[in-house]
Amino acid sequence: MTGNRRGDASKATLLAAGRAAFSQQRYEEVSIVDLARSIGVAAGSISYHFGGKRGFYLAVVEEAAQEFWSELLQMRGPALERLTRGVEKFLDRAEREPRAFEALIADVADAEVRAIREQHRQQVAHALAVEITGTDSTAVLRAAISGSLSFIEGIVLHWMHTGEISREQVRELILANFFSTVLAAVRADPDIELAQRVLDAVMSDSQILSLFVGAELATRSTGNLE
Repeated sequence: MTGNRRGDASKATLLAAGRAAFSQQRYEEVSIVDLARSIGVAAGSISYHFGGKRGFYLAVVEEAAQEFWSELLQMRGPALERLTRGVEKFLDRAEREPRAFEALIADVADAEVRAIREQHRQQVAHALAVEITGTDSTAVLRAAISGSLSFIEGIVLHWMHTGEISREQVRELILANFFSTVLAAVRADPDIELAQRVLDAVMSDSQILSLFVGAELATRSTGNLE
């Protein structure tokens, strides 16, 4: 038992060091020998626990993804507040761990990293759909949410690479896009019924409410003209 606990502790220490290294450097820039030496363990420990540098890197990416998405899914409170905090956490991660964030979010050629990304992305997409409707989502809503997540990933990467707009502007664009996406999905699919918590969020924010009311009035006007 003592040996197992030591092994688990060593593995956790390695993963923490890997998070720090891969968060600031590209995969090819990270030296396993230097990393092991920096925390006072043998380089062979990485091969023992992870099968080598490649397995170690994938374990680091998986742990980072699991930790981040779990934080989002476990948040509690009013819907709009949770959405805003979730966006802030997303931006925090992009600033704090830029290399790891980009490796997980960008459309990379690495099939194994993409598989990790898609697994967690689908979990979040499903959770958002249930949050919006209170039940299983429709195909239209699933497609809309997937598109919104792609927008979020894309604009955050653009912000990271160019710095052309502020963090606050990125956050507002993400929130506006998400609500516009939900609105478009509802208009495209009459079978989508918004959950009460979403209606409460809409009613609590005058800008969001005007967006929904304005779209509804426009739809009615179009219908009357026909």
